[in-house]
Amino acid sequence: MPGDQTNGTATFFNEDQQYHRMIGEVEDYAILMLDRNGIICNWNKGAEKIKGYTEEEAVGMNFRMFYRPEDREAGLPEQLIEEDVRNGKAVHEGWRLRKDGTAFWGSIVITALHDTNGGVVGFSKVTRDLTERKEAEDKLLQYARQLEAQNKELKQFAYAAAHDLKEPLRKILMYHSAITGEPDEHREPLPEEQQHAYLLRSADAARRMQRLIDDLLAFTKVVGTGQSFESVDLNFLLTEVQSQFQDTLDQLGARIDVGRLPTVKGISFQLRQLFVNLLGNAIKFRHPERLPSISITATRARMPEMADAYGCERFDRIVVRDNGIGFAPEHGERIFNLFERLHTRDQYSGTGIGLAICRRIMDNNNGFIRASGIPGHGAEFEVFFRAN
Repeated sequence: MPGDQTNGTATFFNEDQQYHRMIGEVEDYAILMLDRNGIICNWNKGAEKIKGYTEEEAVGMNFRMFYRPEDREAGLPEQLIEEDVRNGKAVHEGWRLRKDGTAFWGSIVITALHDTNGGVVGFSKVTRDLTERKEAEDKLLQYARQLEAQNKELKQFAYAAAHDLKEPLRKILMYHSAITGEPDEHREPLPEEQQHAYLLRSADAARRMQRLIDDLLAFTKVVGTGQSFESVDLNFLLTEVQSQFQDTLDQLGARIDVGRLPTVKGISFQLRQLFVNLLGNAIKFRHPERLPSISITATRARMPEMADAYGCERFDRIVVRDNGIGFAPEHGERIFNLFERLHTRDQYSGTGIGLAICRRIMDNNNGFIRASGIPGHGAEFEVFFRAN
């Protein structure tokens, strides 16, 4: 055949055949041609390797098939085509889908192809699989976030040492001095009744310090254990947690409604502690003039603004909502700080560590937590897990 002749062991191709053979044999890049409507016209080995489809399966299909449902719903493929027509090129990075449904991080360049009159007749599309690079970047980002959080925690620990731990110790020393007469040994001894009262107050201060130390130890233990995540059925987990509070709920006449919850990937014992803290918080900060009412619901949420930080846009959103005393909206972030208290100890007991533990747990489980409230009307805690 002309242009495809065998001379000994050598095969000769014309320039067009050489070019197409070169493109077809490339395996590190998916290189394909689209018509004006985005229909796939050809397919190379790299496309089959990266995307998983054979040439027979892909040719004739619209390139929208490589995009996730949420990206198709948002019209991303069409936006890239429009940008390409307008500017002659479109460059984008994002999660794409293989034939088997798994996702890979694709770096794509779409270039408009023109006829002799300058009209767009189609597009070339080059895709590279940069999943390993993306995962490495995400790990670095997560590490940076952890370092930032740890630095913040160190400052908060310093505050605790300077204030929260010293305050009960100061009272113990004060009561001890009053009872023993130190440093003024010539002072009249206190009546026995007052000595007894001071001893009780000293014991109370010591117990408060013990609770603070115990909570600090609990906080430091909530770290990424390095163990593999497992599938955690939140319906089963919440049943266990609710039973832990059932006597208190019955005594208070409290109502708790739990909707259908998803199964998430996480560290089971940490997630149990998370919901113990959230339910305990809702019960503690109940409104004095009405019966407590708590609801726990789940929805699927799309959050593009979280894609860079968490490597996905779709999350399982769990909402714990109560009708308690609430808090001012501007305190929604502050309440997760270590030792942060919005109320005095006389009003509500506690060390101000519980919600800090909740945030650390969600960091360990590749998710996040946020809160909102209305004074006198209740609080809402949203917990976000990466969707499976």
